[in-house]
Amino acid sequence: MGRTVFWTSVAVLFCALFQAAILANIAFLPVVPDLVLLVVVYVSFVNGSTVGSTTGFISGLFLDFLSASPIGLNSFTKPLIGFVAGKFSGSFILSPVLIPMGMGLVATVMKAATTLVLSLFFGSGILAYRLNGEVLWLEILANSLCAPLIFGVLGFFPNLFSTRVKAVE
Repeated sequence: MGRTVFWTSVAVLFCALFQAAILANIAFLPVVPDLVLLVVVYVSFVNGSTVGSTTGFISGLFLDFLSASPIGLNSFTKPLIGFVAGKFSGSFILSPVLIPMGMGLVATVMKAATTLVLSLFFGSGILAYRLNGEVLWLEILANSLCAPLIFGVLGFFPNLFSTRVKAVE
């Protein structure tokens, strides 16, 4: 588990820096896809809820320190999503396109719902998504479109991102 958490943390750090430094500064992108969320969902689905929660918390800490969000917001939402995605580990076969897109969509909706609930408790310090606003729907679209790419890239390195050892036949 330690090796998987380490390599996932490296991938998450890279994605967080790429997301914050490059994608956030591209003028024609209306929203920034949450690549870190997609990495957490992939690792959680492949390894289970324990690894998902752990990598979600570590990735949340990275994002909390790199973004303008309140400290602890991402450290709460990412492990929660990692835990839920990990509960579906082994439930179905990971197809190349449709399942990752669906998982990206569901994870983004969970992130928006969790942020909305937290904003009810903590007020204006947390910016919540508006259901009728275009930002939520564009982020759902962006994450759904990026999910097959992220899942595909991480799938090339099963020894780094999976704790499950396949039997040699």
